[in-house]
Amino acid sequence: MVNKKQQFQSLVIGGTGATGKCLLELLLKNEKCKKVTHIGRSPSEVDYKGDKLVDITIESMFFINKTKPYWLENDIFFNCIGTTRSRAGSAKSFVDIELGISKIAARMASESKIKHASLISAQSANSNKWGPEFVHPLLYLKTMGEKEQTIISDFSFNSVSIFRPGFLNRSSSNNSKLIDKLIKSFSLPVYQLAKAMMLDAEKSIFNPGSSKKINFYEGNQKIKNLF
Repeated sequence: MVNKKQQFQSLVIGGTGATGKCLLELLLKNEKCKKVTHIGRSPSEVDYKGDKLVDITIESMFFINKTKPYWLENDIFFNCIGTTRSRAGSAKSFVDIELGISKIAARMASESKIKHASLISAQSANSNKWGPEFVHPLLYLKTMGEKEQTIISDFSFNSVSIFRPGFLNRSSSNNSKLIDKLIKSFSLPVYQLAKAMMLDAEKSIFNPGSSKKINFYEGNQKIKNLF
């Protein structure tokens, strides 16, 4: 039986992506997690039936400010939002999604007095980088850096964790082909990233003195070291 004082409530955005889905599954299996709220444009795809999951669907993530009641009484905010320029349709739309939505969500979380914020960024992200629209790799790293600032400096939290993974392995295949083996050898499975985020958040909530106010986990090995 888990001590109620050792339980937490969490809110996740980006829960339909590869890492976000793994995170939702882990949180739902975690006895320390009392409730999980997912907010997205489509329902979560986790195989779960029960009242622990509060699944909120909205027409556009830009309307996330209309979901204010669901942010209250949560302890942890997980930002797993991620897109690509091709999926977004343009450089501007890419920035609007990654940075614009993240900024609205960070404000909602901060105003709701959520203690800890956790965010997926990218290795070498830097808000001070030169990032013109016509050079997407540079724009990407600059935007990721600015996305980080939404929980570091734009809005206030007791503690924040920034995850900067390298190459991610989103495949669940056990294929033994050489190319698959090579990918697995230098990549980080999204399940492991999700698990690291959850364990780090628990530590920040239950043992606040054991971690810094701002935590950066850059590179796959440093993320793996969390468990």
